[in-house]
Amino acid sequence: MKKIFFYISITLFSISIKAQVYKGNIQFKTQEELEEAFSSSGGLYNSIDIDGYIIIGDRSNRSNITSLSFFSKIRRIKEGVYIFNNPELQSLRGLQALKSVSEIEITGNSGLKNLNGLENLEQIESLCKISHNTALVSLKGLQRLEKVGEFELFLNKSLKSCEGLEKLTTVKTNFSIDDNDELLNIEALNIKTIGNVLSIKNNNKLETLKGLEHIKILNNLIISGNSNISTLKGLDNLKRIVKGGALLRGNDKLITMEGLHNLIEVDEYLDIWSNKSLQSLSALKNLKKVGGELHIAENHILYDLQGLENINQIGSLSIRENNDLQDFCALSIFFRSIAVEDFKKKFDIKYNKFNPSMSALKTNHCILGR
Repeated sequence: MKKIFFYISITLFSISIKAQVYKGNIQFKTQEELEEAFSSSGGLYNSIDIDGYIIIGDRSNRSNITSLSFFSKIRRIKEGVYIFNNPELQSLRGLQALKSVSEIEITGNSGLKNLNGLENLEQIESLCKISHNTALVSLKGLQRLEKVGEFELFLNKSLKSCEGLEKLTTVKTNFSIDDNDELLNIEALNIKTIGNVLSIKNNNKLETLKGLEHIKILNNLIISGNSNISTLKGLDNLKRIVKGGALLRGNDKLITMEGLHNLIEVDEYLDIWSNKSLQSLSALKNLKKVGGELHIAENHILYDLQGLENINQIGSLSIRENNDLQDFCALSIFFRSIAVEDFKKKFDIKYNKFNPSMSALKTNHCILGR
C-alpha cells in the first residue's frame, strides 16, 4: 500500500511540474496558429495559466478561427482577452475555466449569437467591451458575472435584451448601452452601483428603462437618441446625481419625466433638450437643486414648467426655442427668493412663445397674457 501511495504521489507531482505558466502576450490570427501553439511542441502545451494577454483574431483583418476548445484547461489569463473579427467563430466554448480576467473585448465576431463559454466568469477588473457582433441576440454566458470595472455594449445590431447580466450588481466606473438597433428592453439588469456614467443612447427600439430600479446615485446620466422611450420609468429610485449632470436629449417619443419623481438634486447641469414629444416636467416635483446650468431647449410642444416649483438652487438658467412654452410660473418661487442682480449674468430666456424677464418672474407675471 505504501508503494502504491508513493507511486501516485510521484505521478501527481510529475503532472503538476509539467503544467506550465506561459509568460508573455500571444496572438492567434488563424486556427492553424492556435492548434500549433497547443500542440506537444507549442508554447502553450500543458499550460494552465497565461501571464499576459491573448488576442484571438486581428483588429484589421478577418481570421479563419472556428473553435476555442484548446483553451479549455486555461484557468487564468492575467492581462486580458481580446476576440476580434472572427466571422467563423460561433461559440466561446473553451474559455469556461476562466473566473476572473483583467479585461475582455469581444468585437466583430459575426457568427456569435450568445456568449456561452464565459459562464464561470465572475469578475472583470477593468473593461468589458462587447461591440459590432452582428448576430449577437443575447448576453447568455455572462450569467455569473457580478462585478466589472467598465461595461460597454454597442453596435450589436441583433441584440434584443440584456439576458445574461442578471447577476451583475457593481460597475466601478461607466456603464453604456449605445446604438443597438434591435434592443427591446434591459429588464434583466439588477445593477445596484455605477461609479460614474450611465449612458443609454441611440437604441431605436428600446421602449423602457425598466431594469435600473436599484440605482439611487449616479455621477452622470445620459439618456439620448432613444426614439421609442415615452417615460423614464426604471429610474424611479434615483435620488442624486453627484459630481456631474444629466443629459436628456433627442428622445423623440419622450412625453414625461415620469421615473425621475424621486430625484432631489443634480450637482452640475440638467439638460432637457430636443425631446419633440415632451409635454410635461411635472415628475420633477421633488427636485431641489441644479448646481450648474438648467438648460431646457427645443422641446417644441412643452407648454409649462410645472414640476420645477420646488427648486431652491440653480447655478444658471437657459430656456430657449421651446415653441409652445408660455407658462413659467413654476419658477416664480425661486426668483422671488433671489436678488435679480446676483443672477443677471446667469439668465437666458429667449425664442420661446413667451419670454418673461427676471423682474416679471419675480412679480408673478409669468404666463402669456397675464
